[in-house]
Amino acid sequence: MKIELPSILKIVIKGEWYDEIAAKKKIIEYREVKDFWIRRLYDNNGKKRHYDYIEFINGYNSDARRMLTWYEGFRKKGDHFEIYIGKIVRND
Repeated sequence: MKIELPSILKIVIKGEWYDEIAAKKKIIEYREVKDFWIRRLYDNNGKKRHYDYIEFINGYNSDARRMLTWYEGFRKKGDHFEIYIGKIVRND
């Protein structure tokens, strides 16, 4: 029997945005439509990738604060993606 691990979209963000998400004031993460994000959000066939969670990481240090939220999907709007942030599951 194959066990499926949850899929996690990892996003590095600045402290002010991390705090806004933790306070439940920010419910959408915006990212420019660029190759990096296209590869993260779509598979090779152009289908939207499935994620279970978003892990927000406050910076690049190994001891950076981390928060796990439900992933509620995304949409492309003009020149940016709107990534929908769900309920906070864990906030370290």
